[in-house]
Amino acid sequence: MFPSFLSYAEERFFGGERWFVLVDNPMDGQTNMDRDRELLNWAYSDGDAIPVLRFFLWNPPAVSVGFGQPLEQIDAEKCALKKIPVVRRPTGGRAIYHHSEFTYSVTLPPSHRLSQMNVLGTYNELSRALAMGLRNLNIPAKLSRGAPSSYSKNASCFSSTSRYELVVNGKKLVGSAQRRRHRAVLQQGSIMAGPHYKLLAELVAQNGDAVREELDNHSTFIQEVIGKIPEYDEFVEAMVAGFERAFST
Repeated sequence: MFPSFLSYAEERFFGGERWFVLVDNPMDGQTNMDRDRELLNWAYSDGDAIPVLRFFLWNPPAVSVGFGQPLEQIDAEKCALKKIPVVRRPTGGRAIYHHSEFTYSVTLPPSHRLSQMNVLGTYNELSRALAMGLRNLNIPAKLSRGAPSSYSKNASCFSSTSRYELVVNGKKLVGSAQRRRHRAVLQQGSIMAGPHYKLLAELVAQNGDAVREELDNHSTFIQEVIGKIPEYDEFVEAMVAGFERAFST
């Protein structure tokens, strides 16, 4: 079934291919995750589905955990006391505290050429488009070869860098994860704008000091890179231009 919220999306053409670009206002974490689940369901169940590039923000801030991550890695009592919701993502990866960030998702139907690649191939293509968008904001993002966390039980997504994730000066700026169902693809990613994501170290169930150290050593954020946080509209415009350029070449 066609998701009703896509009626607000804009049709764009990337390299002659029709996409929907959906720019959502800030919403709570559960609504954000439910929308991406609905988009994935539409992608594999409707033969007329087309790719969707979605941007969204979190209000209130929330912790998300990966599809297969144990909830016990997050201190639920502390989150409740601080009135920080905890939600589960439909994609994999580890925990993120969503606060001052720009979040994206890309949904691809089974017929799309990127869906027919393996996981790393799809990551590579989408990361290349994201990097071009970030460079429009003077953020010199590059694709990583991968740098695992030195602390293997770290609950934080931004404590390590997987292959084809985006880094600046060797530090992770963008964390992404995929989910595939019936050959359709959902990729979600967080692009950190400010330093608040590091507060995750206070919300994990154990080893908070190790999480904090890894976040300090292995991650960065837009404000640290260019000295400011772009306006949401400016960010979206730059990223859409990056996708247009990436998929027209």
